[in-house]
Order: sequence, then structure tokens, then C-alpha cells
Amino acid sequence: MNEMTMVGLLSGAGVLSILAGIMVMLAQKRWQSRLRTQVSAHTGNDFVTTVTALKQSRDGGSLASRLNVRVRKLSVIPKLQANLISAGISMPASRFLVLQVILALFSGILPFLLLTGLGLGLRMFALVLGMVVGYNLARFFLKFKRSRRLRALERQLPDAIDVLGGALEAGSSLPQSMGMVAREMTDPISGEFVRVVRDQELGLSQQEALDRMLLRCPSEDLDMLVTAINIQSRVGGNLSKIMRSIALTIRERLRIKGEIKTLTAQGRISAKVIAGLPIALLAVISLMNPEFAHPLFFTTFGRFLLAGALAGIVVGYMVMMKIVAIKV
Repeated sequence: MNEMTMVGLLSGAGVLSILAGIMVMLAQKRWQSRLRTQVSAHTGNDFVTTVTALKQSRDGGSLASRLNVRVRKLSVIPKLQANLISAGISMPASRFLVLQVILALFSGILPFLLLTGLGLGLRMFALVLGMVVGYNLARFFLKFKRSRRLRALERQLPDAIDVLGGALEAGSSLPQSMGMVAREMTDPISGEFVRVVRDQELGLSQQEALDRMLLRCPSEDLDMLVTAINIQSRVGGNLSKIMRSIALTIRERLRIKGEIKTLTAQGRISAKVIAGLPIALLAVISLMNPEFAHPLFFTTFGRFLLAGALAGIVVGYMVMMKIVAIKV
């Protein structure tokens, strides 16, 4: 197989993957639109009949619909969907997975087509490396969004507990107090309590609704609140007083985390400077004296040296960040 054939096959695979992803997204949007229309027009048993008919037509419909169904059956879909919900991304897991594969193919094919001056072996290595980087780039983005949303929720939690405790002391029931939090607070805490109230209205028990919120937002502080509510619902007690104590504990933990972050700021900045200094120095030398840095990029031994240096920088940065990461 010559080089032009390899390029043609890779380009064709990338185009087909992009078209398949677009077809899946369009089919899912069309199905969701039809479902909303039917739900607004029918109630009761007609709703169940309509959903069943729509699912049957979707499952036996076009190629995009069958592809969407097969993607949904993958074992990674439930966990991925939970992570998307935790990150506040309103996207089906099947669509995110298709976009992730498309990004991986694009990230691999692009350097393969651009690096025409290198040999076929190095271009294939760039293809595989680009696909790995592109695939994990979407995962890192999802992890970043999820961690940022959870941190925002933990910062809002003491105020939400104060609202709950104040409403309970004023004579409101716990579901009414949760509804007040959903109305008075902002996202992300308000959205989570909206889901809790909605789950209870749909027939779930209070414990089940709270446990589902804890699955969506795994947090030690939120776990403390949910545990206190569940225990109080079984054995009784002054829940508002317990909530005041929990809010005080969470605020103290947040204060200690802030102090630790301030004390370890120098170490984190040092890790970033030490990791970025060799890369910046190499870039400056390459611009000022390209012939001096030429052997590093265009000889086999130089590329091995670059790979070893990059691996050392990554390992050193991770070790330094692990040292300053103090868990409270």
C-alpha cells in the first residue's frame, strides 16, 4: 500500500465519521422534537403509546437512528451520561461519544496530512499520537467542567443549608424548603434542588431523590447533608439545628482550604514556571538561532532527546503538584 492510498483511506474514514456524527445528531434532534410535540398533544395512556411508537420508529428507522441505538448500548454510556449531568452539559452521552471519536480522527489525520516532510513511520506515529490526544482532549474538557461545577456547588452549599434551616424554623416542610432553595439560589445548587423536588413530585421518595442528587454531585459536604436528612427522617430530631451545625462545619472546611491554597501558591507557581521554562527557552533558541536547534527536530537522536525531556517535564510537574495537594 503506497502513501497516496494510505492518505486517501484516512481522509475517507475521517469524512465518513464526520458525516455519521452529523446524521446521529440530526436524527436525535428530530426524534426529540417529535417527542415534545406528541407529549404536548397527549396525556395519560396516550403518552405511553406515543413514546412506544416513537421508540419503535426510531429503532427501526434510518441508518443514523440504528447507529444511535447501537451507540447507546455501549457499556460506557451510563457512566458518561452521569458525568455529563454532573458537568451541567445537556447532551446525550451517545452524541458526546460520537463527537469525541470525530475529534480523535480529525486530530490524527490533520498532522498526518501536514507533516509531508517526514517519513511514513513518523507520520503514522503522529497520526496515532494525534488521535490519542484528540480523544482525551474531550475527556479533559468534561472533567474540567465537572470539577468546576462541583466546586461552585460546594461554595453555595452553606448558604443553601442556611435557607433550608431558616425555612424549617419558619414552619415550612422539608419539600417546601427545598423548593425555596430552588427558587432563591442560583445555579448549580438551584438546578439540583429543582431536580430533587421534581423527582419527589414524580413519585420518588425523599431519600431516593436525595440519593440521586448525591450520585449526580459526589461531594463529601453534600453527603453530610443528605445523611443528616435521611437519619432525621427515620429517628426524628431538630433538623434546623443540625443544619446550622453542618453549615458551620462546611464553612470552616472552605476557610481551611482557602488558607492551604494561599500557603501552597508558591509551590504551584514554581511547578508551572519550572515546567514551562525549558519549553520557552527552546522556543526562543529556535527563533534566534534555528541552525542550533535544527538537530533536535530533524535527527532521530534529537527527537528521542525531545521525547525524554518532555516526559521528564511532565513527571516533574505532576510530582510537584502532588506534593502541594493537601486534602482537607
